[in-house]
Amino acid sequence: MSPAIRSAIADLRAKYADQEVPALQWNKFYVAVPLLVEVELPGRGPVNGVDIRKREPILLLFPKTSFPYLAPRVHSDRRDFPKAAFPHLNPTGPNVPASFCLHRGSLDAWFAEHTIVDLVERTRGWLRDAARNRLVPEGDGFESTRSPETFGTFVYAPEAMIDEVSRHWKEDAGAAGAGILAFDLLDDERKAEIATSGYSVRHAAFVPEAVVDEHKTVARILNELSQDTQHKDKFQRRLFGLLVWAPEQEISSRHFGELPETLGEFRKWAAELGFPVEEALDFFLANGLQLFGGVPIVLAVRRPQRVLGTESDLELLNFLVLASGDHWPKEGAWDLAAEVRLSDHRTPLTPAFARKISAIEPEAGAEPTVVFGAGALGSKVTSHLARSGSVSLKLVDNARLAPHNLVRHALGGRAIGLPKAEALKEDLLRIYPGHSDLPIEAKDGSALFYLRQPEFFDGYTNLIDMTASNIVFNALRDAELPETLRVHRIEIAHRGRLGLLSMEGRGRNPRIDDLQSLLFDSAIEEDEIAGWLEEVKSMRDDRVGAGGLEDIQIGLSCSSATMRLADEVVSFHAAAATRRLRPYLAKDGVSRTDGAVYSTFLGEDGDSGGSRRTFAPTVVIEAQEGWQIRIAAHAATEMSDLMRSHSPSETGGILVGRVASTRKTIYVTRLIPSPPDSRGTPFVFTRGTEKLPEALERVRRRTCGLLTYVGEWHTHPMGGSELSDTDKHAVIGLRSILDYAGLPTLVTIVTPDEIRAHLFEPTSPPIVAEPPRRSFGGFIRARLGWRIR
Repeated sequence: MSPAIRSAIADLRAKYADQEVPALQWNKFYVAVPLLVEVELPGRGPVNGVDIRKREPILLLFPKTSFPYLAPRVHSDRRDFPKAAFPHLNPTGPNVPASFCLHRGSLDAWFAEHTIVDLVERTRGWLRDAARNRLVPEGDGFESTRSPETFGTFVYAPEAMIDEVSRHWKEDAGAAGAGILAFDLLDDERKAEIATSGYSVRHAAFVPEAVVDEHKTVARILNELSQDTQHKDKFQRRLFGLLVWAPEQEISSRHFGELPETLGEFRKWAAELGFPVEEALDFFLANGLQLFGGVPIVLAVRRPQRVLGTESDLELLNFLVLASGDHWPKEGAWDLAAEVRLSDHRTPLTPAFARKISAIEPEAGAEPTVVFGAGALGSKVTSHLARSGSVSLKLVDNARLAPHNLVRHALGGRAIGLPKAEALKEDLLRIYPGHSDLPIEAKDGSALFYLRQPEFFDGYTNLIDMTASNIVFNALRDAELPETLRVHRIEIAHRGRLGLLSMEGRGRNPRIDDLQSLLFDSAIEEDEIAGWLEEVKSMRDDRVGAGGLEDIQIGLSCSSATMRLADEVVSFHAAAATRRLRPYLAKDGVSRTDGAVYSTFLGEDGDSGGSRRTFAPTVVIEAQEGWQIRIAAHAATEMSDLMRSHSPSETGGILVGRVASTRKTIYVTRLIPSPPDSRGTPFVFTRGTEKLPEALERVRRRTCGLLTYVGEWHTHPMGGSELSDTDKHAVIGLRSILDYAGLPTLVTIVTPDEIRAHLFEPTSPPIVAEPPRRSFGGFIRARLGWRIR
């Protein structure tokens, strides 16, 4: 014996000093220690006269090599212990004493926190509760048969089996009967003839007696295809089994603490319970349905009340007849010595079941979603959605999986060379076997092509772009999409340190380009964003020279073999984005009006963080010459608030943002209020310059020049949004500077009724006769009051 077993036995001898506590050899695996325990019986004796005695002999079986990591198994030490009288017994064979089920979870996990004496006391508690009929709390339902040691696994939907039995009872006046089941064999070829691990089978179909021959033909074809090298990965072998039920009025309250171990014992035991197993097996054999060395049998046992953990009074017991090798049926007869083992059961995964396991309420599941990009990031986000039951997906990607993609992609090596979208679809469908009708589509094509077809999005609520392509970004920005479609974009930037999730508002306002400008604006306060922009600027300066940063591509393309990015980095950002995006994809998500940008930060040492910024709809103003001014909602609100607070005097300041000349669009992300040296009266406003250069320099420095001065704003609290003579004079002064830089001049007037933009495109030649001798930068600094040296 090991020192741990010797120590435990010493503890038992010290605790129970009044009796001999021997250590006996049970077999080469276990040491047996018999013990007598005192049981607290009810004053009037055990309830219903069950055979629980005041002193019960028990047997502790210590695993020789695994104790104390595995708990001793506890048995009754008398052969006449009533196994059929109690729940919470682990089924054993006819020649094995009753095995007490002492814990609903893992007894080994429980024992890790307890002593051997605690285990004996728990056994005493079990016997006390058995004598009081309290092993199962009142109202809990009928305790199902325990299955601590099983052989093989049956995968099927319990409700399907129960419905089939109920249908036959209804059609056959409640008579006993049996039906043929078709199963797919999930094990590999080495296990086909019953290896030590048993069968794993998945229910494929119910087989009516009239079409048995047709199903045998299908099975033969599938079994041949599964052996073909070209098709073996696509087809499982087919075998047959039995579903057997007793008469409807046959209600069994027996607890199966003892189960048969041979086919002869099994047929006799089943007959006592009213199951026509013998007849069913004879039909099975006569029709040539035994294709492999095992016969899966499901028994539907009717109980006196609802089975615990279910909504039915039918308990389904799973057995596997090991009719292989020497026990293969000979001369049309079964070998009654063939072994019969209790098998495990698993419910097949369905989208509804996946949502339940993922703790996602039905209404919180994602609405139908189009996914652009099935690369590293796209495959992981899509997999997160599909695994949580959101399977209404349309995947778009025109690339094929390359070997280096496997470093970060959700797909495995078998998909190399296949279209990413198609391969990802097939992989997701395998999560839900038997559900070939799931609404997962794949399109091996370009997102640019489908963005030109609004009907492509019919029936879909969400679009997630994960292409990391600025070309797709621009096309998505300009696309005429259905009003009901909500657009989201997920990207990874800053060499994996930064994950970005942008979500448009309802009606595509704010739009993804608005959110991009606002993201750049957040660098003014957030160091992580500013650090990323600085890194990108440095790279651009190295490649195209200083001042080359006019625009920026946010996302990293993980498809490149030169990209240095670990799989866990992509997985981290994918998981964080999915978690944050999920509420926006749900049914209630379409009613949300604001847009949002989520940032996830991941440090080199694994430290992480995040931020969230929401944005009300952008104020969109159509200006002269086809220009559009897009003012962030908070900036527009601030202008109106300042107008009211300074009324009746005028006030103003400058506008900060981006000018996209090629698109004739100006994005205003924030405003700078009037400097301290400004002067405002009810009739005129003169903007000062005090501290203004410093404020603009901070914007330029933190955003690496992406955001800068884009225009002027001032108020007319008394009304009237036209330019005054003073305003016109100011415009001439501004244009004398901005025209030479090829930039538009923007003057925005805020009134109690509206915000109106007056925009003037640069003229060629400029409106002044003599060009300024100083640079544009020098002129604008002078205009703002900078000292030029």
